[in-house]
Amino acid sequence: MLLLVFPVAAYCQPTPSNLPPVKTDYLKKSKNQKTAAWLFLSGGFALTVTSALLAAPKLTEDYDNTITGFFSPEPIPENNYTAENILLVTGAASMLASIPFFIASKKNKRKSIDMSADIKMENSRMIGYRSFVQTTFPAVALKIKL
Repeated sequence: MLLLVFPVAAYCQPTPSNLPPVKTDYLKKSKNQKTAAWLFLSGGFALTVTSALLAAPKLTEDYDNTITGFFSPEPIPENNYTAENILLVTGAASMLASIPFFIASKKNKRKSIDMSADIKMENSRMIGYRSFVQTTFPAVALKIKL
């Protein structure tokens, strides 16, 4: 059975990749980029808030130890903020990474809007009997903004 199925798949035509993109392609790409941008932004915000929530108890403890440390002779253990710093930097980087996705999404949406084909009515002056007559006729308009 496998030997019978393989030749069928081997003779399929590949889709050409050099076709120009159409309006729906730009709209789909814009939607995907906007979704990715919102994911980066919300994920980065969540990581930043989580970092702040994890660091808050340690900060108050360090602050209390600093004040009471002036009066006690033993050394004060300091908290380690490695995990909180990693979360904060990752969240900030993720939020910054969302900006190019928003910009690219807007550009692709603008390209899809600028590319349109429609039928519109054009006006023309023609000579009729002894005077000029204003007439209208349908025209196909293809607009591609480069």
